[in-house]
Amino acid sequence: MYHLRPAWLRQAFFLIALACAVCAGQASACVGSADPLIQRLEIEVGRNPLAALDSIAQEIADTDPLDKRRLAELYIVQAKALNMGGLDSAPALKKARSAASKLSERAPANILLQMNAYYDLPDDRAKRKALASLVRSYQSLPDGSSAKTCRAVDLAFNYSFQEKPREAFTFASQAYLNSADDKSSPARAEAASALAYLVSNSHDFDYAKQLHSEALAIQLKLGMSDLAANELLVRGYTELKDGDWIKAVADFRESAKQARSYDNQYAVDYALLGVCQAALEGGKIADAAPECERAYQGLGKPDEAMALPATALMAKLLVERGDPGRALAILDPMIAKGKQENASDDWLLALEIRAQALFALGRNAQAYEQMREASEAAKAFHDTEMQSGTAALQARFQTRELQHRLAEEERASSTRLRLAIAVIAGSTTTLLLLGTLIFFLLRNRRRFRRLAMTDPLTGLANRRATLERVSASLPGPDAPQPRASFALLDIDHFKSCNDTFGHDAGDQVLSQFARVVERCVRPTDIVGRWGGEEFLVILPATGLEDARDIIERVRSEAALEEFDFAPGYRLRFSAGIAMPSEAGGLTDACLKLADRRLYAAKHHGRNRTCIDAGIAWAGPPAPPSSAGSGSARAA
Repeated sequence: MYHLRPAWLRQAFFLIALACAVCAGQASACVGSADPLIQRLEIEVGRNPLAALDSIAQEIADTDPLDKRRLAELYIVQAKALNMGGLDSAPALKKARSAASKLSERAPANILLQMNAYYDLPDDRAKRKALASLVRSYQSLPDGSSAKTCRAVDLAFNYSFQEKPREAFTFASQAYLNSADDKSSPARAEAASALAYLVSNSHDFDYAKQLHSEALAIQLKLGMSDLAANELLVRGYTELKDGDWIKAVADFRESAKQARSYDNQYAVDYALLGVCQAALEGGKIADAAPECERAYQGLGKPDEAMALPATALMAKLLVERGDPGRALAILDPMIAKGKQENASDDWLLALEIRAQALFALGRNAQAYEQMREASEAAKAFHDTEMQSGTAALQARFQTRELQHRLAEEERASSTRLRLAIAVIAGSTTTLLLLGTLIFFLLRNRRRFRRLAMTDPLTGLANRRATLERVSASLPGPDAPQPRASFALLDIDHFKSCNDTFGHDAGDQVLSQFARVVERCVRPTDIVGRWGGEEFLVILPATGLEDARDIIERVRSEAALEEFDFAPGYRLRFSAGIAMPSEAGGLTDACLKLADRRLYAAKHHGRNRTCIDAGIAWAGPPAPPSSAGSGSARAA
């Protein structure tokens, strides 16, 4: 099942890159100059890029023509201002290159310009060679310098657009650590913002929001309204992915307010697109409509970088309004062009919404085919992420950062404690410590709850959370029938996989199977890990036959999976499906009936789905009569 939310974080990351201009032939994220004049001008650009152009032009005119380093950096800042204002930055970059040609190859200005030139290279081989050289140049920069921080951010963006999250995280974490001694600079803000995006992809939303807020505080303190508008936008998408659409709307509206303060309609349109997305997530169709329409008008043009997601979201609104025909009319021309340079998440978003429109029109065969295409694209994207090792890198980085924080806190706490002992006595100190403990418990309660409701291996809801979601989402017994179908899925021969290839291989099979199920079911369906190699799928408002069709789609996709770590192992499963109406309207009884049918599917040869009405609700199944079969379900 592909959800809408993840696409928008990648979209928001694109906006950082757009604002910071990590694009072909455009200016860099941050200059990172040691020159106070360049630093001042860069802050002015962050406040209002177009208003800063006059100051930059005057400084260029006043600079000694022989000072090639300052001239090169002035033209780079000019290019950044032009790009952030939506104007052509190529002439300024050309002048920057001319000035920098008199400098050493590894001068900070030249490294920055080489990073921009990378995007214009003609083929992948040339890009790989250039990127290796850029990494070596980056490593030559002084540790702790703003230039090194900024180039690490550049490399993080570069690898993210290549959809290589492992490498992206490496450089984002290096940027953040490198700026540890300069926590109020624009470079630190860029590093925190880039790292926040990648942390949010690992679903540590609390830490991601903390990093976004750190970047935002720096930008607001420096009066950098343009970058602050962008940071609010990206933090809003993190809130949205965390499931808090109300806070997301608040951040998006504040982003639009910041953008209006310096008359940047382009940035306003991006913020309104966020409001549109969040309102749709919250089911507020009427609130979403004007924002979706305005954002589509501004960003949905064919040559606009965000045309695909803007169009897809407008199509989503049309489907929700009951006009799937018009949704297809605007979405089909975009999809006909193919993926091109669009982010994978945006492409998947468009495919899924097209499938929803086809379903709404009753064109089920086409809808299923569209979902298959989306499933294949999602598998390719997920495989890339699975191999990235981002979570492990994040854990190592966070451990270092946490150790650093704890050391600082220990020193600060020691000073505070000596003062407290001198001033406070007895019960007051006890109450203070108790209050501190309560504060931290309350602060972390939400994170603990999320961990308690999530299966750590697959990322799915665990058994408890799945049952809670069932109770919250299903209509009452008096609602129109069918209320739902419950499907229990059990991977066949999983024990032999563990025994033959090891438990690590078994864990990867479980995780991969969870992704297959999510891709193949509908957005309204509920997927959870029931225990061991068993999974539960709740299909609201779905009868047995339709539920079986969906589960068979899962089976078809699972059969295509191949595992390098388990050669020859085929991913197959047995399933049993039941409806509450078959079990007196009781959830527990329905699950027991689905389990009996799952047992029957195993007993009759595995790799099949059982909806046999002859297997009715009658307590636990009788043991099989065949010799050698135990009463437990075969693996």
